[in-house]
Amino acid sequence: MLIQINNHMLRVSLRFYGDLNDLLFSGFTGPTIHRKLSVPTSVKDLIEGCGVPHTEADLILTNGQPVDFSYLVQVGQHISVYPFFNHFDLPPSKRLQKPTLTHNRFLADANLGKLARYLRMAGFDTAYIHDQSDEEIISQMLGEKRALLTRDRKLLMHKVIEYGYLPRSDDPCEQMEEVFRRFHLTDHVNPFSRCPNCNGKLQDVAKKQIIDRLEPLTKKHFDDFSQCPDCGQIYWPGSHRQRMDERVKKLLRIDG
Repeated sequence: MLIQINNHMLRVSLRFYGDLNDLLFSGFTGPTIHRKLSVPTSVKDLIEGCGVPHTEADLILTNGQPVDFSYLVQVGQHISVYPFFNHFDLPPSKRLQKPTLTHNRFLADANLGKLARYLRMAGFDTAYIHDQSDEEIISQMLGEKRALLTRDRKLLMHKVIEYGYLPRSDDPCEQMEEVFRRFHLTDHVNPFSRCPNCNGKLQDVAKKQIIDRLEPLTKKHFDDFSQCPDCGQIYWPGSHRQRMDERVKKLLRIDG
């Protein structure tokens, strides 16, 4: 990023790398973006003014040196913005994002309902919200210490959001793959331990306790059952697993 002061304006050029270019607001085209600023601004505000939420930037360099989001842009500097690194050994002290979460808990907004179900099927505590204001979403996220999953770029730009991710794909299976890569979830999968409908933690239940709720063929062919203590839904290893998308099966590490 190059800055020059002329008639009290900061003339700025930015370079975004990788899929960050897909997040740019219309009107901004790469590889180099030119802007004029009336006052000095932070790197966070600068990149978000182009459409890229701070949660999506993992490394920002000025003259080859890493800076944090509060850094104020200076005259004559070159600034480059990089996406999250999955396969690059970057020292933690230089990263702006943490590669893993202390607790793998998520909050998915209204546009990611199917992703929320998939994450629950994988065993991850995933709350799902709809028809709530940004303030209510952020309050729940902070109160429950969850990472926010949303395709609302402006929502992710709130300063208080430390852990978040914007899925790039429209396809729920691909969104799940993205979230697994971003937060390194593969080794933490616990399939079918949570209720896909309400997120309750499933408990084993004796067949005799729920036999009056089972269909004849289910009674005949299955003996192992679990039940959600929150909504009462009953689960067993039935044909729905065979109909599951193969990409989801792979992530859940199940066969057939």
